[in-house]
Amino acid sequence: MTSRPAGRLRVIRVPSASPTSTLAGAVADGLGRRDKRLPCRFFYDEAGSRLFEAICKLPEYYPTRTEEAILRQHASDIVAAAGSGVALSEFGSGSSRKTRIIIEALLERQERLVYAPIDISLEFLEKSARGLVNRYRRLWLTAIGGEYNDAIPHLPKHAGPRLILFLGGNIGNLDRDEAVGFLGRVGRDMAPSDRLLVGFDLLKPVDVIVSAYNDAAGVTAAFNKNLLARINRELGGKFDLDSFEHHAPFVEEFSRVEMRLVSRRDQIVRIAALGRTFAFSKGEPIHTENCHKYSVDGFKAVASAAELDVRESWTDERRSFGLAMLARRGRDTCRLKRPRPTFKATGRTNRRTLIADG
Repeated sequence: MTSRPAGRLRVIRVPSASPTSTLAGAVADGLGRRDKRLPCRFFYDEAGSRLFEAICKLPEYYPTRTEEAILRQHASDIVAAAGSGVALSEFGSGSSRKTRIIIEALLERQERLVYAPIDISLEFLEKSARGLVNRYRRLWLTAIGGEYNDAIPHLPKHAGPRLILFLGGNIGNLDRDEAVGFLGRVGRDMAPSDRLLVGFDLLKPVDVIVSAYNDAAGVTAAFNKNLLARINRELGGKFDLDSFEHHAPFVEEFSRVEMRLVSRRDQIVRIAALGRTFAFSKGEPIHTENCHKYSVDGFKAVASAAELDVRESWTDERRSFGLAMLARRGRDTCRLKRPRPTFKATGRTNRRTLIADG
């Protein structure tokens, strides 16, 4: 672990011991399989992070603006539910644009705030972190560069409650068992007073979902193909990006969008850093990302399997996206006010809805 202290900003890099944690290891493993795949975490080099920020502004891409609207409507309720004297952490912070809503709501309630953003792209993370400490003079920031699971033990401890954010529907990138495992690991690190706020995309008409991942401007396609461009840049790959096509269908069986890069011809690609070549047949896909969409009961079941309780929740008027406040299960949390026994639609974005009982 390395760190670079600088006044109110500290930057930490957390290495991973996994053999597939590096780009080279993941490429050798993933492209060497019969069903080729690459981990979506490698989307987010500096170029990929910029492309994702552009995706978030697209008219087709509803998750970001919907979640941001929910946060703006309910920020005061969210931070009140987190307690007093809160410290803030976030998995997958990116530019921290939406997080600023929570930061500002917390700074209205307390004199100073400690914030720990976590992101796989250290360069993008550090740039975003410097912008935050320059903007908010009462903010102290520890930026953690690394994978989510590796970062959990490095979440700053705090004498009071912590509010941990996992926004953007990022939980949808995890298969069910992975989601349960990750939430469970976070939960075991939580004190009874800590809260975990998770954003999750809800099921909706398939055409709306598919359009979000197949935008007319081709930004998502460029984002997907940047994974191959990164292999070319960093590993001496010889991928011809025009020889692969972006596909992102909704697979109803698994309730998810599957991002793929499909070979447009028979081809052999050499990757110099690996000293290997990889053969692709025409129509053969590389699976690059999953984006699961949840029902209310489905998300509740994942949280429950991770031994976390849904304490409060919020959604938009169309029920297209949800935010859930989770607490560690146990005697301490059981004494908290229980949710009402029904899930009530409000028809307005400024009313809270409860997910816990489906």
